[in-house]
Amino acid sequence: MKWLEKTIARERRALERARKRFVAKPNEKRLHDVRTTGRRFRSLLEDVASLAKSARLRRRVKRAAAATDAARDATIILRLLESSVDEGEGALAQPLLERLREQERMATRDACKALTRMRFPS
Repeated sequence: MKWLEKTIARERRALERARKRFVAKPNEKRLHDVRTTGRRFRSLLEDVASLAKSARLRRRVKRAAAATDAARDATIILRLLESSVDEGEGALAQPLLERLREQERMATRDACKALTRMRFPS
């Protein structure tokens, strides 16, 4: 099953690269990349669970996804509110938007800290 080992190694490297980019410069796009790469990798590991010993790695990938959930949720809520507030509501919505921006910053910082400690080496 050389092809499977190579595929798992390639996806692991892709997740590690995405993790390193996010940790180096956390932003919305890089967070999305980590989550997307992790989701694709987790799906692969679940699909081949009976063929490859990957339970430990699968748990690690799930922990990485869980570490980024709050940051992604905060980003989605903030973008949704920013796009739905019209000019007349801008002043009223400003305190809520500021609070959401702060939550997004804190959640992104926490995700960055968690991902700094995680590794997906080859």
